[in-house]
Amino acid sequence: MGKKWTEHEGAVRLLGGEFAKMGENLGHGQVDDQMKLLQNSWSDMLVLDHIHQRLHNGLPDETTLHNGQKFDLLGLGLLGVPSLAEHFNELQNKLQELKFDVGDYICMKFLLLLNPDVRGITNRKTVVEGYENVQAALLDYTLTCYPSVPDKFSKLLSIIPEIHGMAARGEEHLYIKHCAGSAPSQTLLMEMLHAKRK
Repeated sequence: MGKKWTEHEGAVRLLGGEFAKMGENLGHGQVDDQMKLLQNSWSDMLVLDHIHQRLHNGLPDETTLHNGQKFDLLGLGLLGVPSLAEHFNELQNKLQELKFDVGDYICMKFLLLLNPDVRGITNRKTVVEGYENVQAALLDYTLTCYPSVPDKFSKLLSIIPEIHGMAARGEEHLYIKHCAGSAPSQTLLMEMLHAKRK
């Protein structure tokens, strides 16, 4: 147990070091690049965050507000598309089978954020290097901490396009609602949605 814990701590420290370097490099980059990356990945990260919160913090599908009103948390994670619930649960089950943990979550979140294919990035080299560093850290982490989970690294990477597909469907749903006048127009959410479509 002691050796396993020490390896786990080492992998987490490695991840932390990689993220600190990457954040510093992006910090020296243009704010426009940072905004473009965030605008491109916000919905993907929302889906991943929601799965993570359900797996590790017991986030319920619904909660009751102080005024007694019910709030649909699962609907929030699905970006308002209830037909995605089954696929969402399948993704959650896949991640649970892979023993998805906080280290995996952090790496996957950065992989979603650091998409080198985002249009208009001026410092693409830094984004590519960051993406590659995170991939290498995730590979090392999965091999060090989860040798008993076969192909964990490649299976985690294969889930990223599935998350992206769900998020894209949710964005389309929100955009259609906005165009039909049934969603507020002056919100950060709509601003992010419009920025991604430019």
